Amino acid sequence: MDSSSQDSNGSADPNLVLTLVYFLTIAAVLIGTAIYFVVMARITDPEVRLMELITTQREVQHLIDNLSSQFKNFFRLPLRWRAMKPYYTHHMLSWLFILALFASTVVLVVALVIDLAQVARISTLTFVASLNALFMTRQHLYYIRRTYLTYDAEHYLVLDTTTYEYFKWSVFNIVQICILVIEFLQLLSFPVRDMIDSINLAKNSDGGSGDTNTASFIIGIITMFANLSSKFYVIQFWFLVAVIALITLVMCVIHVHNKWRSHKPIAIYWVKYLLPLANLFYLPMLVMLIGSASCVSKLGTDDYNDASSGLLRCNDPSINKSLYLVLTLVAYTVGYLILTAFVTSFDRIPIKGEIHYRSQGVAFLKNMSMLLSIDFLLVADSYRHIRSILSLIIILAMVCFNISTQPCFVVKINYWRTLGFCCILWVALIVTMLTNETSTFESTNVGDISA
Repeated sequence: MDSSSQDSNGSADPNLVLTLVYFLTIAAVLIGTAIYFVVMARITDPEVRLMELITTQREVQHLIDNLSSQFKNFFRLPLRWRAMKPYYTHHMLSWLFILALFASTVVLVVALVIDLAQVARISTLTFVASLNALFMTRQHLYYIRRTYLTYDAEHYLVLDTTTYEYFKWSVFNIVQICILVIEFLQLLSFPVRDMIDSINLAKNSDGGSGDTNTASFIIGIITMFANLSSKFYVIQFWFLVAVIALITLVMCVIHVHNKWRSHKPIAIYWVKYLLPLANLFYLPMLVMLIGSASCVSKLGTDDYNDASSGLLRCNDPSINKSLYLVLTLVAYTVGYLILTAFVTSFDRIPIKGEIHYRSQGVAFLKNMSMLLSIDFLLVADSYRHIRSILSLIIILAMVCFNISTQPCFVVKINYWRTLGFCCILWVALIVTMLTNETSTFESTNVGDISA
C-alpha cells in the first residue's frame, strides 16, 4: 500500500506535522535571533555598543580572511612533485580524491543516461565520500600551514594555550549548550534508527512497522531529520536548494562589491550572528541532501522498496530521478563546502567563561559527523554489518579526538561532550551486535533446524 494512502487513514498526516515543525522551527530561530539582537542594541549604552561593533567588525574580518585562506588552500593544488614539498602526502591524497570525484561524476552521468541504477547508486556514494575526504585533507593541510598563510602566529599560540575550568550562565552560553544537546541527539539518531530496524528485522514480521513509524516521527521532531513522504520531500528539497543558492548569491555579490568598490564596502559585522544558526542547521541541511541522494539513488535498484521508508520517501512517479539526483549532488557540494568552511573559520580568543571552540576541533568533528551520516544513509542495507562497523570506527575517532585535543576552551564542556560521544558509541556497539545477530538469523534455515 502506498505511504500516502496509509497516512490518509489516520487523523493527521505525520509528514505534514514534521514539515510544519521544520519550517516553524526555522522561523522561530530566525525571529528569536533578530529580536534578541534588536533588544540588546536598544538596552546597551551607545558607547559600549559602538565598541562592540568595532570588535565584532574586527572579528568578522578575521573570519573572512580565514575563509578566504581556506578556499585558496583548497583550490590551489600543485602539479609538480617539487612544488608539493614538504606536504607530499596531503597533495597526493588530494589528487587521488579529485580523480575519484572526476571518475565517479563521469560514471554517474553515463549511468543516468543509459539507466544503470545500481551503478548510479555506487557512483553517488563514491562522489560524496570522495568530496568529504578531499575537503578534510585540504583542511588538515590548512591547519598545518595556517601560521604561514595568515601571518598571525601570536594569535593562534594564545588560542592553543587558553583554557577555562568553568563557564558563566549567560544567554550566549545557554544557546551554545542547546546546540550541543541538539547535535548530540542528531548524531544519536543514526544508530538509533538502525537499532530499531534491526529489532524489527529480528522479529521477522511486519508488526513492528507502526512502532518504527512512531519512533521515526519522534526522532524527526527532536532532530529535524524529517521522515517525509514524496510530496513533502519535494517541498523541503526545493526549499533547501533555494536557500543554498541564495547563500551563494549573497556571498558572491558582497565579495564582488567589496572588491570593486573597496572605498565603500558593505558592512559585514552581522555575519557573526549567523554562526549559531549555521551550527544549528548544519547537520539538518546537509543530512537532508544526503538523504535525498540516498533515496533517489535507490530508485530502480534491488533496494527500491527502501525508497519508500527510512529518512525520506521519494518513490513518487512524478519525481525525475536524474534531475533530482544531479541537483542534490550539486546542492550538497556547494552547501557542504560553504557551510563547513564558514563554521570552521571563526577563530577568536574567547572571553573568560564563554563557551567557544577551536576551529580545528570544529572542523574535525563536523566532518566526522558528515562521514557518519554518509555511512548510515548511503551504504546499502545489504551491507548493514559493514555500516555498523564503520560507524564504530568513526565515533571512536571522535571520542579519541575530543579527549586528546580538548577542542572547547571550557574543560567541563569537553568532559560532557566526551560522555555524549561515549553514549553514541555504546548505542552503535549495540547496533553492531544486533546487526550480526540479524544477519545470522536471516542466513539460518529455520525449517532444517526444526526438522
